[in-house]
This record gives sequence, structure tokens and C-alpha cells, in this order.
Amino acid sequence: MINPLSGPRRIINKCIKTFLIVKSNLHTPSYKYQEKILFALIKKCNKTVFGRRYGFENIQTIEDFQSMVPISHYKDFEPRIVYMLRGEKDICYPGKVDRFATSSGTTGGNAKYIPITKDNLKASHFKGGLELLSLYVKNNPRTQFFQGKGIVIWWWFTKNPYTGENNVGFISAILQKEAPWIGQYFREPKPEISYIENRDEKAQRMIEDTVDKNITFLNWQPSRGSNFLYKVLEYTGKKNILEVWPNFELFFWGGMAVDLYRPQLQALFWGNKVKLYQAYNASEWFFAAQDSNFTDDMLLFTNHGVFYEFIPAAEYGKEDPTVLTLNQVETNKDYVILITNNSGLRRYVLGDTVKFTTLNPWRIKVSGRTKYYIDVVGECVTSDYTDKALLEACKQTDTIATDYMLAPITYSWGSIRWAYERIIEFTKAPKDDQEFARVLDKQLCNINSYYFDERYDTKVLGEPLVHCVKQWTFYEWMKNKNKLGGQHKVPKVSNERKNIDELLQIMN
Repeated sequence: MINPLSGPRRIINKCIKTFLIVKSNLHTPSYKYQEKILFALIKKCNKTVFGRRYGFENIQTIEDFQSMVPISHYKDFEPRIVYMLRGEKDICYPGKVDRFATSSGTTGGNAKYIPITKDNLKASHFKGGLELLSLYVKNNPRTQFFQGKGIVIWWWFTKNPYTGENNVGFISAILQKEAPWIGQYFREPKPEISYIENRDEKAQRMIEDTVDKNITFLNWQPSRGSNFLYKVLEYTGKKNILEVWPNFELFFWGGMAVDLYRPQLQALFWGNKVKLYQAYNASEWFFAAQDSNFTDDMLLFTNHGVFYEFIPAAEYGKEDPTVLTLNQVETNKDYVILITNNSGLRRYVLGDTVKFTTLNPWRIKVSGRTKYYIDVVGECVTSDYTDKALLEACKQTDTIATDYMLAPITYSWGSIRWAYERIIEFTKAPKDDQEFARVLDKQLCNINSYYFDERYDTKVLGEPLVHCVKQWTFYEWMKNKNKLGGQHKVPKVSNERKNIDELLQIMN
């Protein structure tokens, strides 16, 4: 069992908290950092192949930069990344890039290779992680966080497809290798367990290795983190995670909105002792972190080596969209993010959409993905809308949903019509599936007026189809596709039916 907390650990806890509180008070978001970052990057990279190609030496203003450097998606940038993978120097950033984060993208598809430099790690990933801890400790000065350890999932390196070097892996593998000793000290499980490739075996070994330790936090995606915690309860026979780890106080997550998963997490913890803190971090960068308790937005980091631009979501995909800088954005509007960073990415479309909740300081919510939407008849439905509708439907029907998948379908009902088809996984299922579908449809109508118009005015959208499935359905689907590791997530909303048809076939 867990031993009483020792004196040395209390001293360590107090010293680290003091340092982090001082650091948090020094954080001052400002647009002036953005200008400074951009022109420092232009100056540093003007002799690179990319810098010479786009005339970095002649760029004097932000407007020059925007007019001379094109907006790029991964496919546009991929040829340059291939040169970097082959070990060629000075392509988009001075010197040789010798580590690459693999990312399959949230929506599946082919693997991407994101260049990671030492400057990137220092100014973004490590600095961002430290900021997140600082903000948490500032808001919770009585925390005993550092008297225990946290469960952090790491992965492994694979061979570079061009050079054979072991310098390609999930961003967690890179962070594990490069992290300072203090970052290693406060984490579990042991490295040899982290490197187990079989996910089920890894989870079982993690549980066996940590149930008798003083675990104070967990860092994972909410869907997989909650699945892991359910397995902990199953293994121990307990009903509450605090019965297993009495000092557990914090669930860190990133990469997706947590609102849908909050009810199941609260059911695991009971009460309000455990706090949920979110970060906005990806392979490319560590962008933002929650800066107060019980909020659902995050403070955007303005001095972390990245220059931001924003395309209004309504203009995304146009030939010449409006592009705004941080001092030009407005609240409550969806924007697609472009980043220019110190690992070589230039005006790069990240693939996320965000919405600002406050300005200067800038706080954001991740509202969706550029590929997470349905727009078959002009209804403009994103995952932000579908998450909210499902959460409200669950509240009204006393159910708990864990994940879902949504795509359009055509069917004949007097005439050919479009409709929405959903697969929804529950830990607490509805008593009446049809009634749940009706409530869910009503909530989406309440949230999105365009959807309401197409359902009840033009009537080109028919009655939705809903399949209610048991817990672990999506886990098994992801497992069969070998998509349990890294940043893989369930592709919740899509205009295409490939994923939902595949899952329906498995169910049948």
C-alpha cells in the first residue's frame, strides 16, 4: 500500500511549487512578441533553401511576409520534409534536422513526419509543459502534486525511411529521450513498460506497476485515459479511483475537447477533488494551456517561438482567403490556424479550428478540425456542435456517452434524402434508443440554425439514424486498425463514410 508522504518529498514539493508560482507571475501575453518572433525567424532562416526561394532578405513587414510566402498544407510542404528526412541541411531551418515526430493525423490517413529541432523543444514543448504546471500550481497553491508521481504514456522510435536512423517517433518518444532529469523523475511507468508495443499488455503492466504507488496525476487523452482508469477499477475491484490512489488530484489532457468525456471522468473520481486541466499541444507545437480552475478555454502562448495567423473558417478553402494576425482576431468566431515556427514550418495549416473567448490576453477553445465537419446541403455542422448536442442529450436522458462517429447517408423515404447516421458508445446506455435519437436531433437543431433549416424548412435532411453500442466498441475498432498509440483519435465527424461503414461492418 501507499506509504505516508516523507519529509524530503514535502520539501521537494514546496520548493518546486514556489519556483512555479514565481514563474507563472512572469507570464505576460503580448502581441509584440509575435512580431519579434517572426522577424527573428526570417533573419535566422534567410540563407536556407526556403528563405532564398521566397526572398526572406527582402521581407520588411508582416504584409511582405504574407504576400511573398504561400499558405501551405502538409502535402505542399512534404517535398521539403523529405529532403530533411534524407539528412540534407539548411532546407527550411539552419543545419540538419535530426528528429521527426510521426503523426497519422486525427482523421487517419497516411503518416506525416513533422520536423523537430532543439529550438522547437526548448521554446515550445518543454516551455509549454512548464507553463502548464505553473498555471496549475498558481491556481492550486496547496497542491501535493509533487509528493507523488504521474502516469505519462510514452512510445518508441522507428527507423527513418530514408536513412535508417532511429530518429522518427511519436512526439512523446522524442520528449522522453530529450526531457531533463526532473521530467523523468516524476513519471511512471518504467521505460521498459512504456516500450511494450502490445497495447493491452502495456496497459496491464502499467496497472500492475502503479496500483500500489502514490499516483497524483494522469496525462492522457480523455477517451483513452478513462478507458485505462476503468481497467484499473476492474483490476483492483474498487469503485472509485480515489480508493486506489487517495492522493490523485489531477487529470491532464490534450488533443480534444473534454466536455463530452467529463461525465464519465467524474463518475470515475466522484466529488470535486480531482481537477481536469487541458493543454493544446500537438506534434508541431505546444500552443496553449488552461489558466484557471473549472474553465473550458486556454491561454494562448504568444512568446513560445511560433508566429500565428488565422483564416476565418468560412473562407477556408477559398483561393485568396482573408488572413489575420493575432491582433486582428475577434471573439466567438471560428478560425483555421496557420503557424510559422522554429522547426521549419512556414504558414502551415495546422488542421485545427479555434474560437477566441477573450482578447489580450488571448484565450481559445479548440472548436474542431478542418476535416471534422459535415456540409452536404449547407448545414455547416462541426464536431463542436455535435459534441455539445450529444452532451446535452445525455444530460436530458440520464445517459453517459463515451465516443461517437457521424457521417451522412442517403436513403429513400418517398424521395431520395440526406440524413445523419451515428454510432454512439455508452457506459450508461439510454432506455429507449429512438427517444434518445429524437432528443439528440432536437439539441443539434437548437445549437445549429443551419441544421434546423435543412431539417424542418427545406426538409432535405431526414430523420437521423442512431446505433447505440456498448463500451469498448471504438477501442476494439482502433485496436484492429493499429491506431491506439500516439495521437490517434476516433474520427468523430466526416463528410465521407469510409470509417463509419467499416465500423458498421464489424458490428454486423
